Amino acid sequence: MYRVPTIITIFLIIAAIATSVCLTKSPNLTLNDDQLVSSLIALFACLGALISATFIVYSYIQTNRTFLLGQKPSLLIQVKSEHLQPNPQTQGVVPFTFIHYTNTSQNEFNDLTLIVKLRLSNRDVDLSDLFKPKMFMAAHDQRHRRIETLTFLSKRGVDINNETASGNQVLLSTSYTFTFNKKLEERKGPEYKWNGQIQHWELT
Repeated sequence: MYRVPTIITIFLIIAAIATSVCLTKSPNLTLNDDQLVSSLIALFACLGALISATFIVYSYIQTNRTFLLGQKPSLLIQVKSEHLQPNPQTQGVVPFTFIHYTNTSQNEFNDLTLIVKLRLSNRDVDLSDLFKPKMFMAAHDQRHRRIETLTFLSKRGVDINNETASGNQVLLSTSYTFTFNKKLEERKGPEYKWNGQIQHWELT
């Protein structure tokens, strides 16, 4: 934790020793004993003050950094599959995809954007329009988005069961962006693959 101020302290000590050697050995300086002792006392007093200031400033910077990081929000994204009856008039159940997202921190998001992409053998399909961009999300807020998996993706021109039956992987990646301390930050969420046999998303 204190590696940086320790390195600075070592350099300060080396500089102080080199200066004291110059004071005592240099032929160009004509200091009597009292002046030499006073100079060395002042030199090492200055060294002590500089070392103390180094650790104080470093601790201040670290404290501010820790406080700032404590203000950063954090999101948990989970993709789950369930087999449900689409409506009362439909017989049987079909696979649904639930995308759960939770603000796990005590800090709010002011411009949260979720990014969801489907990766096929020959192309990527962006599904991020499932969510409103630059959302506000309060502390500990929990939300989810539900889609009827096969029907929804079919409208996007994707047959994931046919892809997996052909031996191709279908991957669903999640990530999100937000602005913190005037900087755009991006965080990756988990990635899932489609299991065509049980019609479920599984963690890769």
